[in-house]
Amino acid sequence: QEPPKPVPTTPIVLETLQGDWVNSIGAKIHVSGTEVSLNGMVMKVHPVMLDDDGLVLSVGRIWQMKGWQAEDQIEFKEAPSREVMEFARSVVWTRATEARMQQWTEQMSGLGYSGSSKDVLNRGIEGCMPGSCDAKAKIVAGDDANRDKEELALLNKLINDYRLPGLHAVPPRSVIPDFSNRGHTGLSVEHVHYLATSFKDKGFQRRVGNAGHDIPVLVKQPSQSDLGQKSMDNWRSKVKEEAGFPPVEHYERLFQQSVVYTSLGNGHFNQALNLFFCECKSIYKDEKYTVASDAALREAVYQGVNAIVLRPEITLRERETISRLLNSKREYKWSVAEDGTVDINDADEDTSTCKQFEAMSKVLDAVELNCLVRSELNVKESHRIGQ
Repeated sequence: QEPPKPVPTTPIVLETLQGDWVNSIGAKIHVSGTEVSLNGMVMKVHPVMLDDDGLVLSVGRIWQMKGWQAEDQIEFKEAPSREVMEFARSVVWTRATEARMQQWTEQMSGLGYSGSSKDVLNRGIEGCMPGSCDAKAKIVAGDDANRDKEELALLNKLINDYRLPGLHAVPPRSVIPDFSNRGHTGLSVEHVHYLATSFKDKGFQRRVGNAGHDIPVLVKQPSQSDLGQKSMDNWRSKVKEEAGFPPVEHYERLFQQSVVYTSLGNGHFNQALNLFFCECKSIYKDEKYTVASDAALREAVYQGVNAIVLRPEITLRERETISRLLNSKREYKWSVAEDGTVDINDADEDTSTCKQFEAMSKVLDAVELNCLVRSELNVKESHRIGQ
């Protein structure tokens, strides 16, 4: 076996990226000039961005350039800006060769992308294409029941290790997404409005016992701490670029406080309630979100709902683990006692029928979730399509 070749040190310029690539989440990429295509679809709003010296900075607001990882391999960080890329997920581009494309085709076939699924541009669901929903995922060998038990035990331990005693009603206006949330992509504005529309049309349903909305899991974070600053900076940038969220002025008042609460679970829920607090306009209808006579909604908007609150000493990786497991174990209905004690180890698995939309909404990042909501609501015209 040949020894590995040294990592290139040459500058990565526009010419370097030209041609065909395969990335580490299963997508085929083609670069022509500054235009980037993902599985045959041109990403018009995400061209290659260069600095004044002609060096590659990013692919739009999706991937930030990190640098060479190996010969014919370039590492990007999946983040909207360079300011928040440090802890973001790595995505590696590998130069496409005949052997690598054969391997890619076999992998996609094994994941179910064969037959009519190969024609990704004529699929009925926007975003349903190899590479758009972590097509790199592999089948994990082992006993599913034992793995679930181990992961539930880990989730239980992490929450109980860091939680503050009791349950705490935290007003939504004090909550922003944690920096670790959904791979640092933040929240889906479409899903926030989807929930707010549901509250408005169907009425707000309080949680009773173990039934109803999920219990938010929050971190009580000092504003001046490193992760507090990262969470605020990340969310500020999201709100400024997306008018569908509550206005930035709403959050700037919070950022002046000594403590912010950052959400690891149920983040969309809190921001949907903030739409009512600010009486924001719906992105789907020509109307505002108002509490009106819904007493349960009024209480949730102005006082908050009971939440599990964790101490700020919890590390970034532990936050990511909790956030991931809260979503991936959504079918386990765990209980929380009145004193805040959490018991997930013996949680019962809910085997009742669940809409595919609900299941997928728990595991997609913000961009993918926007696509899913538009598909669910049959939205055909939106300036967010393609972003």
